[in-house]
Amino acid sequence: MILKRLFFAHRRSILLTYFLTISGNIFELLYPFATGIAIDGLIKKNYEGLTLFTCIWLAHLITGVSRHIYDTRTFMNIYSNLATSVVLEQNKQGVSTSRIIARSALSREFVDFFERDLPQIFKALFGFFGALVMLFIYDIQIGCYCLTLFIPLSIINYKYVKTSIILNRELNDLLEREVDILSNCQSEEVRGHYQSLVKWQIYLSNAEAANYGLMELFSIALSVFVIIRTMQLPEIQVGKIYAILQYLWNFLASLQNVPALVQQFSRLKDIGDRIQLTSKELFTETDNVKDLE
Repeated sequence: MILKRLFFAHRRSILLTYFLTISGNIFELLYPFATGIAIDGLIKKNYEGLTLFTCIWLAHLITGVSRHIYDTRTFMNIYSNLATSVVLEQNKQGVSTSRIIARSALSREFVDFFERDLPQIFKALFGFFGALVMLFIYDIQIGCYCLTLFIPLSIINYKYVKTSIILNRELNDLLEREVDILSNCQSEEVRGHYQSLVKWQIYLSNAEAANYGLMELFSIALSVFVIIRTMQLPEIQVGKIYAILQYLWNFLASLQNVPALVQQFSRLKDIGDRIQLTSKELFTETDNVKDLE
């Protein structure tokens, strides 16, 4: 609910940042294709492919710089407005200082979701599905090899989601009590608190590492099959070999983001469950979303 209302309150500025993000991802997706054409063209003393590659790179540079400048201003303003609304509203209602601090910190997670996590999702989707489509264009059999990777990855990440939700719930329980523990400042209690934080962070890290390791094993097997198939293609050219292998690396690199994204979604879900009861408090007097801008 809070994510939805926050989005609609600032939809124009957020959508513009995503337009720049998606544009940059499109240009980045075209890099291997344009590079392959440039390589094959230069071998034949033809510079049209190199011109295409240069134009795509310049377009990517322009969108990237524009997005970087605009993103910071947009999301810092959104966070400033949201955090101010949370603190002032909770203070008027007589909420304790420790809970106000906790809710203010939690509000940053929702802004981070729009600023950091969604762009990462866009990038991962372009890297995954975009590269998959391009590999199918180059060779259907190679595309099918990559498509079969969905089966083990779905099973691995289904189990990881369940584990991550449980671990993030335990970690967030500790974080919610942190202000009170630090306020009491009892040495044993403080020491035990931070030892527990370390323990659950290690559990999360171990789960992510196990997930990553299993995914990499399947990625190694896929790479071997794709390389062998690429060298068997009829009339294969150097530029085409480069493009296929680069799209394969992009495809596999996008998978490396999955564990972190799964963990962040699990964390956000738990935070959303915790502040579900306070969502009305945040928007009671500013029910018109324009008031948040």
